[in-house]
Amino acid sequence: MMEWLVEWWDAAELWLVQLPYPLQVMLVLAVLVPLAWGVGWLIDRGIDALGAKLTRVRDAEPPVGRRDGVAGGRSAG
Repeated sequence: MMEWLVEWWDAAELWLVQLPYPLQVMLVLAVLVPLAWGVGWLIDRGIDALGAKLTRVRDAEPPVGRRDGVAGGRSAG
């Protein structure tokens, strides 16, 4: 399996480096910008959730984006 993966990666890399430079930049940005945004969003939500669980203050403000005080999108009751 590893040999197939290495061959596929070599072919993809060769295809990418043979593209004109502006197309390389656009392709890399089209992949990396959404990926970096998504990873940053997940880290932010994870830190908010961890902070909410570890806080000793009962009436702490809800995480950013949640102003109704309901965690996880469920209503109380």
